[in-house]
Amino acid sequence: MIRSRLFLFGLLGLCSIACEGAGTADDTSAEASSGASTAGASTSGGSTGGGSTGGGSTSSAASGGGGSTSSAASGGAGAGGAGAAGGGEGTGASQGDGGAAPVDLPDGVSALFPAPGARGLCPDPPLRITFPGAPALGSAGAVRVFNAARPGAAVATVDMASMTVSATIGGRTFNVPRPVYVDGNDVVVSLPSRALDYGESYYVTVDPGAIVPPGGGSFAIADATAWRFDTANAGPSSVASLDVALDGSGDFCSVQGALDAVPANNRDSVLITVQRGTHHGVVYFENKHNITLRGADRKGTVLSGTNNNNLNPSTRGRALVGADKVSDLIIENLTIHNLTPQGGSQAEALRLQDCDRCVVRDADILSLQDTLLWSGRLYADNCTIAGNVDFVWGTGAAYFNRCEIKTVGRSGYIVQARNGDAGYGYVFVDSRITSDAGITGNTLARIDVSQYPSSHVAYINCTLGSHISRAGWTITGGSPPRTLRFWEYQSRDTDGRLIDTSGRIAGSTQISAAQAAMMRDPAIVLGGWDPPR
Repeated sequence: MIRSRLFLFGLLGLCSIACEGAGTADDTSAEASSGASTAGASTSGGSTGGGSTGGGSTSSAASGGGGSTSSAASGGAGAGGAGAAGGGEGTGASQGDGGAAPVDLPDGVSALFPAPGARGLCPDPPLRITFPGAPALGSAGAVRVFNAARPGAAVATVDMASMTVSATIGGRTFNVPRPVYVDGNDVVVSLPSRALDYGESYYVTVDPGAIVPPGGGSFAIADATAWRFDTANAGPSSVASLDVALDGSGDFCSVQGALDAVPANNRDSVLITVQRGTHHGVVYFENKHNITLRGADRKGTVLSGTNNNNLNPSTRGRALVGADKVSDLIIENLTIHNLTPQGGSQAEALRLQDCDRCVVRDADILSLQDTLLWSGRLYADNCTIAGNVDFVWGTGAAYFNRCEIKTVGRSGYIVQARNGDAGYGYVFVDSRITSDAGITGNTLARIDVSQYPSSHVAYINCTLGSHISRAGWTITGGSPPRTLRFWEYQSRDTDGRLIDTSGRIAGSTQISAAQAAMMRDPAIVLGGWDPPR
C-alpha cells in the first residue's frame, strides 16, 4: 500500500550527473594453514558496514577501521533524510527535477534512493531503502530493476535466496557475496556492473520476503510506478576529474563505475574523488595509468566488503581492491577493509601487481591474512597496515615510510618477501611495528630459503612493540644462505631505547650505518624512481 508524502527537492537545480591473467607466485601451503585460527581481530573505529554484508563479518574489523556510515546516502534532505555522507543537507535536490513535487513512498519507509521521480542520475546507483528502525535481510524473493520502456524482463535481479553470485567487475569474473547490506536503518542493494544505461527510465520492485522491516512483518514494492527514476542523458565529456558520491551528486555512484569510465591504456591524468560513506563491494581494474584515487576523508571514505581465497581461489581473484598492469597510480586518504573473518582464508585488502611507480599514502589498509600483495615499484607513506599472517607479501620493491604496521587478533608473521637477488624487497623506515594487546611471539618476516634464498626485508630506525620475539625472524627450509637479506638497523622499543638484538636468529643481520643510509633513499630501493613526497 502506498502513502503519499510531500517532499521539497529544493531549488538547488538539477545537478549534472554523469557516469558513464595469469597469476604470479601463490601462497605456500604453510601460509594457508597459518590462517586457521578462529581468534577475532580487534576493532578501533566501529563497524565499516553497520550490519549484514552478505558474506563477511564486521566483527573481524582490524584496528583503524573507517567508522559507521549508518543511514548515509539515503536521499539527502530532499528525500526526508538527514543528508547523505559527504553530501550534506539538500543533496536530494541533485536527484530531483528542481522543484517541489509529491513523492509516494511505501508504508513504513522513511526514504528511497534514488528518490522516486529523480532525474539525471548516475547509471550505477546503489539502491537504498531507509526505515525508521533497523531492518533485516530476508532469504526469499528478489529485488529487480526494469527498463520502463521495455518492462518484459528485468535488467538487474538480486536474488535474496543466493548467498553468493557471479559478477563481472572490471572485465573479470568474480564470485562475490550476495550484494545486499544493512547500514544502520538502511538496506543497500548494489546492482551488477553496467546494468543500467544512460538516458533511460527505470523502476524497482521488491518481492515479499526479501527485506524484513523493523519489528517484523512484510515489505514489498510491486507497483511499477512506485519507485521510478531516470538516468542522465550522457556520461561526462571528460574523465580528467570524476566525482564518486553515494547520494547521486557526483559523476558516478560507485568507484567501479568511475574506473570503468577510464579507457584502457590511457596516458592522460585522471583524478577520481570518492566522497564519504561506505562503498561496498569488490573493485578491480587493469591496464589503466596515471590515476589518482582520492578519498574525501581517511576514516570516513571506506571501501568495504568480503573477498577471499574461498570465494575466488587465486591470488589475482581474492582481493577486495585489485589492480594489474598499472603505472603512476596514487591511492590516498581513504580506508580499504576486507571483512573476511579469521580462518576465512587469504584475503588481500589491496593487491597491486605489475604496478610501476605506485603510491599509497594517508590510508588505512585492513584485513587479517595477506592484507597487502604488491609487486612492481611501490611507495607507502603514513599508512596503517593491519593483519596477522604474512600480511605484507609479494615479489616487489616496496618502501614504507612513517607507517604503522599492526598485528591484530593473533600472533603471526609480518612480511613474506619473495624477491630475487636482482633488487631490493620490502623496506620499512621510521615506522611503528605495533599490535593488539596480549600478542606475543610475532616475527618481522618469514621465508622458506629453499624457495626464496635471496629474500630481502629491512627495518631502518623503526619502533618495535613487545610483541616481536627475541629471535625476531622466522627462517625455514634449511640453513640461511649468504644471499638472504634480513636486515635491521637501530630498532628501538616504545620508550625509545635501543633493542637488545643479541638473540636475533642466525641469518639475520644488523647492518651498518652506511647500509642504513642507502636503504633510506627511496630511489635506491625503488630502482631509480624517486616517488613524490
